[in-house]
Amino acid sequence: MLSDGTNKTICNSNVGGRGYALALSRTMRSASRVVCLTALLFSESAAFAPSKGVAFQAKALAPNKQSFLEASRFVDEEVEPTFLEGFSEGATDLLVLGLRIGTCSLMVHHGFDKIQNVDGFSANVVAKYFGFLPGPASFWTLSAAATQVAGAGLLTIGVLARPVALSMMATMLAAVTFHLLNTGAEGFPLAVVSQHSYNFELAAMYVLVLAFFGVNGAGKYSVDEQVLGGELNLYQAGIDKVFGEE
Repeated sequence: MLSDGTNKTICNSNVGGRGYALALSRTMRSASRVVCLTALLFSESAAFAPSKGVAFQAKALAPNKQSFLEASRFVDEEVEPTFLEGFSEGATDLLVLGLRIGTCSLMVHHGFDKIQNVDGFSANVVAKYFGFLPGPASFWTLSAAATQVAGAGLLTIGVLARPVALSMMATMLAAVTFHLLNTGAEGFPLAVVSQHSYNFELAAMYVLVLAFFGVNGAGKYSVDEQVLGGELNLYQAGIDKVFGEE
């Protein structure tokens, strides 16, 4: 038989042993959780980290001066046009040339007509329908005539084509205005008139064609492009010179 003191000691030791075992078990579980969490975080970060091959590829693809220059040379290289593209481009250039020469050859006589009939045109057209213009009517008659004669010559060979074409277009806009004030729209666009064409029709066609040259320029076969190095380049050089730009 054990004494009461001995029993109490044994009981206390048993309780202490169970508490120690329980604490040790909890500590081990916590440690295992920390280890698992650390392993999980490491695996996740490793998944997003670039491999050596990827890092090497990224470095190889990084832009540098040499690759930029090579790309620029590649872009600047002209792509050889196909047969149909070359044929279409050549035909377009010839058509623009023919349209330009044809328009100017039909325009020039309008200027000669005004020169030969200054008084009649000044009285019946300028003074009657454009009386708001300052100065004598004959001044405007001769100005329109000079624009049509000189402009036809310059546009034919393609010199300063855009401003020349726009100035000629202005004279034809005045002609369209005159006809509209004189005979009206005549049922445009669906009416059939006795003279088979609207009075303003020819002048309106001139306006459209000259507007094209005013925007497009004279085309490939012109003094502007073949001799002066390009009409727009000529204007840009003048602007740079005036404003002191290099």
